Amino acid sequence: MGERAVSKFLVILKREYAEVVKKKSFVIMIFLTPVLMAGFMILPAMLAGREVSVGENIAVIDRGELGIGEQFVQSLTQYKLKGTDEPAYITRGIFNISPNDEQRFRQVYDSLAQAVTDKDLKYFLVVEPAPHITDTNLYLVTNSNNFRTIARFESRLSDILSSYRLRMSEVNLPVDSVLALTERIDLTLKDTKGESIPFMVKYFAALIFVMIMYMMIITYGATLMRSVIEEKGSRIIEVLISSVTPFQLMLGKVFGLGAAAFTQVGVWVAIGVMIFLAGGSTTLELEPAVERIVFNPVIVTFFILFFVSGYVLYSTLFALIGSIVNSDKEAQHFIFPITITLIIPVMIGIAVVQDPYATWVLVLSYIPFLSPTMMLMRVIFLAPTATSYSFFSGILAEATLAFLLVVVTALLVVWITARIFRVGILMYGKRPNLPEIIRWVRY
Repeated sequence: MGERAVSKFLVILKREYAEVVKKKSFVIMIFLTPVLMAGFMILPAMLAGREVSVGENIAVIDRGELGIGEQFVQSLTQYKLKGTDEPAYITRGIFNISPNDEQRFRQVYDSLAQAVTDKDLKYFLVVEPAPHITDTNLYLVTNSNNFRTIARFESRLSDILSSYRLRMSEVNLPVDSVLALTERIDLTLKDTKGESIPFMVKYFAALIFVMIMYMMIITYGATLMRSVIEEKGSRIIEVLISSVTPFQLMLGKVFGLGAAAFTQVGVWVAIGVMIFLAGGSTTLELEPAVERIVFNPVIVTFFILFFVSGYVLYSTLFALIGSIVNSDKEAQHFIFPITITLIIPVMIGIAVVQDPYATWVLVLSYIPFLSPTMMLMRVIFLAPTATSYSFFSGILAEATLAFLLVVVTALLVVWITARIFRVGILMYGKRPNLPEIIRWVRY
């Protein structure tokens, strides 16, 4: 483009940029979005691990002859409400019923089930005959699923049944000694650097980075599309085309709104850097595992590269959609495939991060429309573990190749969209069909 053309392009860019950043909602979302993202990631974990503040009522129906119910209730006395000596679990009854007395069992069972429904009882455990042989002969009846409580119950019952099995096996050692010898271990995982980053830290970091990219592309891409539709509907587009070329208008809109998106992300990065720097001089500290991901130069670099290239690729498609439709309602049919393409990596993310070297994961990572998110997830999982980096091998080479494929695809999409855009923005009435759009490209 010549100097005059560049000047016109910059005018459009500044106009689109100013229309977004001057809105109060833009400033609010800069600070509100990180809070919401943190809330979505942290709050569920906090609530799942929350301890009860009042004792929970529990009852036991024991149909066996091993005294499992009594032992279980006794084992629960070790649990106290946080910060107090009050019991965490209050026993409301132990019902020892013969396995032959089905009528009595059914009466007690129905009574306790009603108590659970009426919230007078939180849990009741049913011990059928021979629970040490068949696990299904033990079951808990409740209308809640408190992970912490269920894990406690499972642990206590496992110890009780293991002790009984050991006594029955006549092992010539004290039961406690055998339990200590067979105690379960928690396997520590270390990467090739000899360090350990918990799986969930990597997974949630990948999810957050991908969701930021998804939200920015969808939000600003949709804004770009609506802008084209509104200007097209109000005939403002015709006035603009009299001063600039359709190509300048399209690029001005794409990069103008892109600049607003990059401003928003840039503010988040600046806040993150300040938090990192403040951690050394204040009591505010990040987990070392989190720092190794968030401030890893390879991860940050490829996040920026894939974010920019992914935005250009998808926002150009949004501009194309805006040029060929006449209303938001018509546009919904075209937005759905774009949304699905962006969300696929999130849907299969748990499989990707469990085996980032899998052939099918690598193949999907090289598909340009999936690369920005799929390859970024692989980078987040593999970059912190790399002992060396090379542009000819390893994750750095794979991510670089994927980025180049996205850039080439984005340039091709820009070229195709520009040819459709120049005709589509001046077309009104019936939405064009595929043969007509192909003719516009050839025109």
